[in-house]
Amino acid sequence: MSKIFEDFLDLDAFATDVKRHPRTVRRWIDKPGGLPYSKVGNRILVHVPTAREWLLGQMHNRPKIAHKATKRK
Repeated sequence: MSKIFEDFLDLDAFATDVKRHPRTVRRWIDKPGGLPYSKVGNRILVHVPTAREWLLGQMHNRPKIAHKATKRK
């Protein structure tokens, strides 16, 4: 691959890199607001810096645990 593609991984290599099955990565791509990608011919290419930002944007805060109200005496 030429230098223009040095920040890109194909779908299988990206899936391996993030330790997920390629089907999972395809689901990420297909969901609304999904993982950005480029296509060159039939190859799906993921721009790694953009994917990193997208993954960080998918983070959720843990819900706060509601504490029982304490009774005052």
